[in-house]
Amino acid sequence: MSEFLYFPIIKTRDGELRCFKNINNNDFDKILPIYELTKSRVSKKAPDGDIYRRMQQISDIQGNRPFILDLSTDERYINPQINQLLSEHNGFIEWQYFLFDLNSNLNIIPMIHIYEDDNNQFHEVEEFVRAASSKVQHLAVRLPYDLEQQEIEYYLSPIIENLGDNCKLYVILDAEFIRNEPISNIVDTFLESCSGTTRFNDKVENVVMLCTSFPSNVAQTGKEDIDGCFDISEEMVFQAISEEFDIKYGDYVSINTEQIEMKGGTFVPRIDIASLDGKTFSYKRYRRHEGGYVECAKHTVRDMNSYTPLGVWADEEISKAAKNEPSGISPAFWISVRMNYYIKTRLALREAFSL
Repeated sequence: MSEFLYFPIIKTRDGELRCFKNINNNDFDKILPIYELTKSRVSKKAPDGDIYRRMQQISDIQGNRPFILDLSTDERYINPQINQLLSEHNGFIEWQYFLFDLNSNLNIIPMIHIYEDDNNQFHEVEEFVRAASSKVQHLAVRLPYDLEQQEIEYYLSPIIENLGDNCKLYVILDAEFIRNEPISNIVDTFLESCSGTTRFNDKVENVVMLCTSFPSNVAQTGKEDIDGCFDISEEMVFQAISEEFDIKYGDYVSINTEQIEMKGGTFVPRIDIASLDGKTFSYKRYRRHEGGYVECAKHTVRDMNSYTPLGVWADEEISKAAKNEPSGISPAFWISVRMNYYIKTRLALREAFSL
């Protein structure tokens, strides 16, 4: 059982990476991040975007710390480089080369990519697991949370059977967006899939939940234009699962999985603050001609019922903006701020929960 308290998953986009770059060292030691590798911004030199620039950014953030590395399969964020790494040919040989040759200096926990051939065999997966588990102490696999016990066992069996003696597995159960489903249903579904891992307990390091309830339209969900709040479900789901199963907490760090791209001029400036009990978000929202992020920040710092400074980078940025000196005025920048504060609240909850 690992000592990590929190398993956040992010795509390697600029906003998400900016947040992680500004996590306090003491906090980062308690986190095992899951990076979903995406292409970098398109440029003249890299018209398809470049994953090696993203890997350098991850390296700068992580240093010697371990992290789980996955590959994005979202058409908006992949390029020919990523498609090549996803090829199952010869035991995912390109993925192996990328992990163990090109990035051997990093403390990577590789994600196993599930692939079945036409005969329902896992030969390529098994070959990858045998090769990779001889080089690292941990591997990870990410499965949908709504698989039944037998289905989880079906996918885990060929992995566990080929895992090296000195290697253990992180099993990540991913529910993605959960806002439209009753919490009791989500919890029951998670528990069913968790039951499929128990026969492999001696080789499983942790079972990790992943989900997000952060809405795509905050004002619509909060039902207030300027100053409102809305429920978040991740913490309630975790607490309920934990009553019956020893699971680790992971989430999408307050990112909506629909990943809506904001067009210039269409986004109303907004600052979102997670509550310390993990159950709600409050927001301040002011259009640009009404003061934008500066006005949002001024109202945020005044609202002591919703906002408590936690000594993190997000607090510094909110303070600067409240003094008419915002470091950034883009939605992506303030998503970084929201995530940074949110991460601190998650860690505080996990530390309190583990007492």
